[in-house]
Amino acid sequence: MKNRVASILGRQVAFALCALLPMFAVAATLPDSPHVVVAALGEVEALPDIAKLQLQISETRDTAVDAKDRVDERTARVLTAVREQGVPDADIRASQIRIYPDYEWQDGKRMLRGQRVERSIDLTLTDLSRYGAVLDGLVQAGITELGNVSFDLSNRDELMAQAVQAAMANANAKAATLAAGFGRRVAGVYHIDEGSSGPIRQERMVMMDAKMSAAPMLLGKETVSASLNVVFLLK
Repeated sequence: MKNRVASILGRQVAFALCALLPMFAVAATLPDSPHVVVAALGEVEALPDIAKLQLQISETRDTAVDAKDRVDERTARVLTAVREQGVPDADIRASQIRIYPDYEWQDGKRMLRGQRVERSIDLTLTDLSRYGAVLDGLVQAGITELGNVSFDLSNRDELMAQAVQAAMANANAKAATLAAGFGRRVAGVYHIDEGSSGPIRQERMVMMDAKMSAAPMLLGKETVSASLNVVFLLK
């Protein structure tokens, strides 16, 4: 019992120290001279221009050879369809084939259904105007369901730089306002901590059928943000 209590107290102390670490880190970077600490955020919005599609082709047959033949046939149709839509081989990644026994439960007993073969195909679509046509081609090739469909930004680094610039401007404005409010002026920057986040990716499952058409997508803007914690010196 005594050891258990000591263990619990030890975990609580460790948790408290972890929670205080950011405070210790900030305190370690503070100057002895007059200063102000400012937290600033910069954000940039942009429409996604890349789509990443995850496909899975699978078959369960009496033998692994039969199942693999079916998967190979469907994979070939898929690759032909996406290439016809202008997707280069560099943007197509077909993973290795997985083979394993496929079981199901019947009346409380595990029964072997057959041998299952799976193969995943990842596509990167850099021309979103072709998105609908690519889906139509996949339907015609026999794909009935997509895995995750995620949308991203090709110029992420450029957008991140813009977000950082916005955060810097925000920090400077805040520091100047705070300093003026106390009858002082900003003398310079003592320390900067930077934190940032990439675009918030939209992911979805897409069910497909023969009625799908190449209608344009309606995508919302995504936000790239950068945060700064800046210690300004005052005079």
